Amino acid sequence: MTVHAPKLLTPEEFASLIEIAIASDNPTVPPPHLSKLLSLGYVLETAKGLVVTGDGLVRITESE
Repeated sequence: MTVHAPKLLTPEEFASLIEIAIASDNPTVPPPHLSKLLSLGYVLETAKGLVVTGDGLVRITESE
């Protein structure tokens, strides 16, 4: 049996993830939050800017 445990984010880090998901331009995310979100694979840095990954979207929906 596999137990899925979401990687823990502080409420502030989670808010940063949501901001990246909904921001149309450059979201203002504290560098430590961005670093953690990138390392967890929730966000990617692309030529077009920050993009929430599938894992990041799943993390957002799991918290609803």
